[in-house]
Amino acid sequence: MYQLINFAVPNVVFGMDTADATGDEAAKLGAKRALLISGPNVHKAGNTDKVLDSLKKAGIEAVLRIEERTLHEPTSQSAEAAAQFAKSEKVDCIIGLGGGSVIDVAKMAAVLVVNPGGAAEYFGVEKVPQRGLPTIMIPTTAGTSAEVTKIAVFLDEATNVKKVVASGALLPNTAIIDPKLTLSCPPTVTANSGIDAFIHAAESFVSTRANPITDSLALGSMEMIAKWIGKAYARPDDLDARYYMSMGSVMAGMVMGNSGTSLVHALSYPIGGEYHINHGRALMPILLSCFDYIMVSMEDKFVQMAHAMGEDVEHLPQREAAKLCLEALEHMCKRLDLPTCFEDMGITDKSRVDQWAIDAYAERRLLGRCARELTVEDCKKIYLASFRD
Repeated sequence: MYQLINFAVPNVVFGMDTADATGDEAAKLGAKRALLISGPNVHKAGNTDKVLDSLKKAGIEAVLRIEERTLHEPTSQSAEAAAQFAKSEKVDCIIGLGGGSVIDVAKMAAVLVVNPGGAAEYFGVEKVPQRGLPTIMIPTTAGTSAEVTKIAVFLDEATNVKKVVASGALLPNTAIIDPKLTLSCPPTVTANSGIDAFIHAAESFVSTRANPITDSLALGSMEMIAKWIGKAYARPDDLDARYYMSMGSVMAGMVMGNSGTSLVHALSYPIGGEYHINHGRALMPILLSCFDYIMVSMEDKFVQMAHAMGEDVEHLPQREAAKLCLEALEHMCKRLDLPTCFEDMGITDKSRVDQWAIDAYAERRLLGRCARELTVEDCKKIYLASFRD
């Protein structure tokens, strides 16, 4: 069967010290006055100065906005406020510098400068009428891959559930990935964001929308992250580890942006929204249960994932080789001090499981790509299996 493949990515500039090229890339987009959106920790680390200096050298005026927030996920109001600021400053380009939340705010703000209404009006798939201001996204973590995707995630304060804007209008014009910017990440951030990247590749690999291009990138990403994440976690100043983690992350983002995540992300949204947990960490307690539940539908791909993670699958029956994937994942999580069940995160109350299952099942955008047909009851079983007892 011949598969129709649409593969969309921004212009990608990858390599050491590529943040110094921000001004040149902004000039290519016709920028005269740019808004740089970043976070307080990135600013304190001096990374905003590097980008501002590059813009200045290119003859581009720059305005800096530091996003202050108390929650892991940004709210739609934060994107709306950034858009209003961009309008008042009369900028013609928006640059996001930071982790996934800052980048999502920057992407959405660029869209809201041009399109009417607030962010909540665009929750869903392809609801944004037109592209916004030109954008450049520069990650300071190796994990969320938001710099190469067309989605932005926000906390819907009305329902306390994470909601997504998914639209080609959000795809950045340019993504600049400078591994040196991740050197300031503490071990916890390295682990949380790194496992997020791995899951992007793994979950998209078993998506029903996967194709030969995304499969190749996914396997390469998983192999790279599995090899280097422990080194980046244990030795934060290891440049080789930072380089390959950044590469694995951007590859995972390309996969996620084109074949898409599914079950794990759908079931994580109610958890992250209710407990305000870091996105990568919110995926962890349900990861093994989700993969165990869908393994029956594509054991062969789980064998390939186990092999990519360095497991010896040769001469093993397929079912045994596939289970090695889950064992390798559990081992990876534990050596990074990441949770593998709800109790590891201090969550012991099962009374909310029924509502979580209903909310997760409503994420049809994600579950529509799941390799196994699921019901609300199936979602409930996965949640319950994610408790230790």
